[in-house]
Amino acid sequence: MTHRFGARICGPIVVLVMLVTSARGQGGAAADTPPAAPTSQVVALTDLEGAKIHAKLVTDMLAKRQGRQGPATQEGDWQIYLESDGRINFSYRPTTRTPRGTRTAPVLARSVKLDEPWPTQNGDAVWQFKDGDLTFVRSYEGGAVRIIISLKRDGQNLTCTASSVYAHEQGKSLVLNSPIDGVPVTILSWKPVSSTCEITRQ
Repeated sequence: MTHRFGARICGPIVVLVMLVTSARGQGGAAADTPPAAPTSQVVALTDLEGAKIHAKLVTDMLAKRQGRQGPATQEGDWQIYLESDGRINFSYRPTTRTPRGTRTAPVLARSVKLDEPWPTQNGDAVWQFKDGDLTFVRSYEGGAVRIIISLKRDGQNLTCTASSVYAHEQGKSLVLNSPIDGVPVTILSWKPVSSTCEITRQ
């Protein structure tokens, strides 16, 4: 499923801002609709201090690389650790499966602060936390990708679910540099397949 923006976007950083804004607005009730009765307690950032999150997201794609077009399945393995000062230590390791074989990239790891964007080999990236959602947004040429870790608390127990959203600018294709060999890859279409998420404490 391909997500398009209804209005023209001027550049990748604008896509980044729009996706973060969209993530913040998710789950809001209409002004004339009474709020539903809560089924779990809201998760605060302090609830996540010292927690480790492990998420896997699998996405089917139709991609074009060096003039060749074909199907690909990407599995993203995320390890996220939240410290007490709003700092996040995380690692990401993508594995791509195509008819020509399976390739896994080296682990990409970084320590960053919430709400502070940083540059990557493709575009800017940022982590944010709002209303129980820990969100990672990364811009690419022609679009952006958003990873959402939604957290819930039931008493002393924390649970999480993971999802991803791919988006491209109107009239453009999403292009990223392969994390395996740096070759530009054009993502023509995509569809989420599965996701898992678990949270533990030290």
